[in-house]
Amino acid sequence: MSILFIGAHPDDITLGCGGSLCKFIEEKEEVFCYYLTNGVYTDIEGNLVRSFEEILDTIEKSLKILGVKKENITFTDVPATRLQVNKERVTELQKFIIENNIKTIFSHPDPDTYHQDHRAAHNITMASARRYVNNIFLFEIIFNYAAGLMIPNCYIDISNYIEKKNNALRMHETEYTKYDKEEWIDSVNSLAKYRGRQVGTKFAEAFYVMKYVLE
Repeated sequence: MSILFIGAHPDDITLGCGGSLCKFIEEKEEVFCYYLTNGVYTDIEGNLVRSFEEILDTIEKSLKILGVKKENITFTDVPATRLQVNKERVTELQKFIIENNIKTIFSHPDPDTYHQDHRAAHNITMASARRYVNNIFLFEIIFNYAAGLMIPNCYIDISNYIEKKNNALRMHETEYTKYDKEEWIDSVNSLAKYRGRQVGTKFAEAFYVMKYVLE
């Protein structure tokens, strides 16, 4: 089975489903990571915060910990905060889905985020996959709730993968520093522990199923 994880920014996939991704790879599934921006962004003064060279190095180190093959990582050329829903973005992702025979997608939810790129990522995903993918799951990210915590209807036990997820997140040095280093990790773990408690495991990642076809 080919599984596609879609994120707006370099850390989104690891934050939302790094443990699940690791589990699928261990189960010998073919996993792809597709980033709808290149992650490059400037601050409100226009100063460069993160270059693409730094991002590429960060992503490769982070996803290597989770087991993702370098050749299965894809970026667009859109800078962070500039993502828009348009034909170009939808067609580009649609072609990727068809060429790689994607059967399952994990992507951003809507409206449970304030970030404009996350909202755009959700809509681009749904438009691109509407005729081609029957299994679509939406992940949650700590901090970005516009309508409260997600009400999930699917959970994946990541108890065996939480440390790999943590170590992968630590590779995102810009975000790790920005969000108070281990406080960031603790927040992510708190959510995973809460979700795990709901289903009787130590740690879990939770998802909302947009659609799923039993075979």
